[in-house]
Amino acid sequence: MTFNVSAGGRATLVNADAYKPVVDDETSSEGLQQTLNLNFSPESREKLRKALDEFARAVDQDHDQIEARRLAMRESIEARFFNADNDSDGTIDRQEATEKLPQVARLFSQIDMNQDNVISLDELVDAQAKIQERRRFAEAQLQLQKLQAAEAALEAQKPQPTGNKSNNKQTATSSKKRTF
Repeated sequence: MTFNVSAGGRATLVNADAYKPVVDDETSSEGLQQTLNLNFSPESREKLRKALDEFARAVDQDHDQIEARRLAMRESIEARFFNADNDSDGTIDRQEATEKLPQVARLFSQIDMNQDNVISLDELVDAQAKIQERRRFAEAQLQLQKLQAAEAALEAQKPQPTGNKSNNKQTATSSKKRTF
């Protein structure tokens, strides 16, 4: 038995026979309860997870572009790393960084996570990922500040209530206090 699942304007067929629930003697008479509990075997759950993951990738239109950018960034980092590795030992020391990667040389101690005085490709990739994460966070903070400024500007443009009612209430309260 197959059924059609659609999301994000795309549709796919799912084979329900591949996802058979595990039947327990106690619950065999309680088919409705078993369905509600979704008692699937670990193998069936894994197949379902994979199918849903593939479906999510198919629906996400930006997934391929994001993966292509990640691959291009990784290749660029590798090319610059191997270009700077003069002695071809798979690491960059301070001298190599200073000669070919001045940005890396300035942050050498921060990038060298294990403090062995050389930078491996993995350390450089991790540092690049952290830089990207900080950049995204900073951009998000700027967007938030812009939104807050726009909200404040809109709030400032709202007409302010006239002080007549509050002044009248204060005058009435003042006069009551005086009479006591």
